[in-house]
Amino acid sequence: MNENLQRAPVGVLETTLDGEIEAANPAAATTLDADAGELVGRDVSSALPRSANGTLREAFAGDPPDEQSIEEYYPEIDRWLEIDLFGDDDGVLLYVRDRTRRHDRTRTIDRLEHRLERVEAIDSLVATVLRKIIDASAREEVWHTVCDRLGTTDLYEFAWIGERDLTDDQLQIAASAGDAPELLDTISDQLGTGSGVPERLAVETESTRVVQTIADEDDMPRELRVAAFGRGLQSSIAVPLAYGETVYGVMGVYATREDGFSEQEVASLETLGALAGFAVNAIQQADLLFADTVTELTLSVADDTIPFVVAAETADDRLALDGAVLREDETVMCYLRAPEATEAVVSALDGHTEVSSVRAVQEGEETQLLEVGVSGATPITALSDRGATITDATYTPRSAEIVADLPSDGDVRDVVTTVSDRFDETEILSKETQAREPETMEAFRNDLAEALTDKQRTVLRTAHLSDYFTSPRGSTSEEVAEALDIAGPTVLYHLRNAQRKLLDAFFDEGSASDIGD
Repeated sequence: MNENLQRAPVGVLETTLDGEIEAANPAAATTLDADAGELVGRDVSSALPRSANGTLREAFAGDPPDEQSIEEYYPEIDRWLEIDLFGDDDGVLLYVRDRTRRHDRTRTIDRLEHRLERVEAIDSLVATVLRKIIDASAREEVWHTVCDRLGTTDLYEFAWIGERDLTDDQLQIAASAGDAPELLDTISDQLGTGSGVPERLAVETESTRVVQTIADEDDMPRELRVAAFGRGLQSSIAVPLAYGETVYGVMGVYATREDGFSEQEVASLETLGALAGFAVNAIQQADLLFADTVTELTLSVADDTIPFVVAAETADDRLALDGAVLREDETVMCYLRAPEATEAVVSALDGHTEVSSVRAVQEGEETQLLEVGVSGATPITALSDRGATITDATYTPRSAEIVADLPSDGDVRDVVTTVSDRFDETEILSKETQAREPETMEAFRNDLAEALTDKQRTVLRTAHLSDYFTSPRGSTSEEVAEALDIAGPTVLYHLRNAQRKLLDAFFDEGSASDIGD
């Protein structure tokens, strides 16, 4: 072998026409994990891993051997080798290159592309389910929509929904999809034991449970593992279906792949679970909004940890709730009427762990309006989580008295249990069925027209027609004033009063809270 081939960065083997190795450079010895001297004199088919024998015999069958390129995996040395063969009447040259890294990169790229395709398919599936559940009009429709879409896709083999009964905290199968009847029966049997079922643990901990290898999950009941194995199911995920602090149920999804749920996939399914919980809560609110009758529930909650009870005790007076608004971050902005001793009230609220902010809004003759941000658990948020609408609330130095409306077919026991589980001495003061007669649009307009003065109605209509309320504004307050030939401050005065009456009529001054509306 000439000096250039000896120094070549790729492996080189010189052989006879029959395949006997006459020379090997150091690179070839390194690639083949052998000693260069020991390679000389051996048949090339014995020098290379046995897995190449068949291919090389075919390559040396020609006279002279055919020029060709062979790329194969050799298990003995755990490498991919590329062998280029060049023959003439004097002998054969074989160039041996290690292509393992290139194959690893290719496999990695293929794996990532497959994962990306899977994530895109899951996201598309989740988006489809979301569009369906947004239009759902009943809780059962939400459950069946989620199951039918997940359990009948190529991505998963089986899905089920467990609905939580808050009266005894048990799970009941509400919907299922996919061909796994034995597994569904086993899940139903095991739910009663309350031990190790991933979906039950997800509800208890209010967090997602991922089982990447069912066969190795010793905490899962053996009967459940055997039933899953019998259907070829190897991994699962259990996602709570919750809104706010209330877990309505759980979504169980099963796949035939080990390690079948990536981080992105888990995140997508958790998003689906959260929005399914939101949809159920929204359905409850819609049922209440359009109900002909409601159940008016009055609760007394004697718990000295409630921030407004603490403030009332500090002021030694009553506090009244004007209204409350739930922000996107689940902080509740409460608007309270406080007594004259507002400094003491503000100080007590500002130092409370559940309160995130306190601001004096307006001072009246006998009371002060306070804006209080509450980021922790309160009876109001507990009630709204169960579909109630707060209509009134007062706080004394010892307790809170809250009036809430529930759908006429709502589970009062469920609602009261939700509150009593979180706060001491919860008592039902009254429960009455109230008839509601929806106000027609015409009646609403007539009542509002009577409430507005002629000047207020004129200013409000002129501002509306001149695009004062658009963004960006089509007219300024000065231009509206000029159109009416009145002073600018007068326009603003009438606008504010008219808007106030309009908002009072829309939000209904008799309702204390917009949480759940």
